[in-house]
Amino acid sequence: MTDYSKPVRVPMPAWTDEELRTLVDFRRRNGRRWRSKLLDLYLFGKDDSEPNGASLRHIRNRQGPSRVDALSKATLDEAEKRLAMIADRPSQGDAP
Repeated sequence: MTDYSKPVRVPMPAWTDEELRTLVDFRRRNGRRWRSKLLDLYLFGKDDSEPNGASLRHIRNRQGPSRVDALSKATLDEAEKRLAMIADRPSQGDAP
């Protein structure tokens, strides 16, 4: 028999590189208070008017504002370094 009295915890989706890249870009453009600026944009439905607005809205819908708020500076710093290394790699088709 199934017990419906206990809520089922659904695991939160992992951050994708594209989501992290969008947040790194937003942080770069908005400085120290990037998080409160983004949460305000979410609150008033203005996130779609920003550069990468569709990606910001996707993050809001997939991860939720509370996950954005809980994202640590260290996690975003690490992602920024990792994504920069990926972008610096020569593609397979490039000649040496």
